[in-house]
Amino acid sequence: MLIFRSQNIATLTAGLAVLAVPTFSQGVQAASQPVLRYGSQGPAVKSAESFLQRLGYYHGYIDGIFGPELLGAVKAFQIHEGLTTDGVIGPLTWGRLEGAASSPRNVTASLPFSDSQPMLRLGARGPLVVKLQSLLDQRGYHLALDGDFGPLTYAAVRNFQAAHGLAVDGIAGPATFSALTHLPAVAPQPSTAPPPADGPIREWARGPKIASLQEQLTHAGFSTHGIDGIFGPETLAAVVAFQRAHGLTPNGLVGPLTWQALAAAQTQPSAQVNRGASGTGSAVAGLALKFRGYRYLYGGASPATGFDCSGFTQYVYHQFGINLPRTSYAQWDVGQHVSYDGLQPGDLVFFTINGSFAAHVGIYLGGGEFISAATPSQGVIVQNLSTAFWAHSFDGATRVVP
Repeated sequence: MLIFRSQNIATLTAGLAVLAVPTFSQGVQAASQPVLRYGSQGPAVKSAESFLQRLGYYHGYIDGIFGPELLGAVKAFQIHEGLTTDGVIGPLTWGRLEGAASSPRNVTASLPFSDSQPMLRLGARGPLVVKLQSLLDQRGYHLALDGDFGPLTYAAVRNFQAAHGLAVDGIAGPATFSALTHLPAVAPQPSTAPPPADGPIREWARGPKIASLQEQLTHAGFSTHGIDGIFGPETLAAVVAFQRAHGLTPNGLVGPLTWQALAAAQTQPSAQVNRGASGTGSAVAGLALKFRGYRYLYGGASPATGFDCSGFTQYVYHQFGINLPRTSYAQWDVGQHVSYDGLQPGDLVFFTINGSFAAHVGIYLGGGEFISAATPSQGVIVQNLSTAFWAHSFDGATRVVP
């Protein structure tokens, strides 16, 4: 048994008080803030956006909505601070944010990306794209250093983001640059070598044969979310799903049996009809999802500038060789009109806004959801047709692809 004299107790209590005061004073403000994660909304989210904007991590609107850009900014800050990179703003992240915001020079000085530099997106060009390609090259992605943020660079960015637990949006912003600069490389990495003629194709292979694989999977109703010639995580998931559906070993390796099953699936249109969408329609929906989180710009029709609603649908369909008119009103007259119950991924959906018929257009994704360039504060966003506003505004839909 330990017996403390009154003098010892007083000394011990004073010592504990000295130790406790700094911890409490540093954490009391952070502890009063709510835990924020993707999808959170409200004044606390605005505070986080303001802090991260001041520190050079966040480049979006101060709208109180925890969306993709804020998620990337939070992860970039956590990487820089050596915190768990989970994208959640808990007490520890709040404490670091509040501390860093009082002396932002110490933070922004080491960032590879500054407020004066743009977020790099599909369609961007210039020396910053060369820097991005060089960093990806060091990770084994073997890109041409041409300064053109094209489909291969876009796919490499998404694959890198998926491999490192970042928001998979294809946007090279502070989070992606920080990860490219500071995080250790992970295996496996993409290979430029073509797959052996007689061997199976596996994840991270790339080239025309992979593009053909993606086309056949999409036609069979297993979307790879675009055709980019890179066997990334989304293509792997489609391969595994296809193999399960056709009684093959779901190992993600594309060998003779999988190729044979794919070839047979191309001659069986019933397979894709049973899945509720044409191959092209599924691919359109998949590509559209890749632009989730992009900025809204009135009159915009490209990833480099941002989109308005009809500019977004026009751009996505153009990637499949389908040229839509520029306005939502004109797009209403293209293709075959379909009922609400007959909606399939890739269909155009139209809405009355402020009393104007077909003033807004989006792309149906399936499951009652559609994607569109909505408002300046929301950008390109996924929403549900069953919500009161969209249900009452719904005008109809057209099917542009067979």
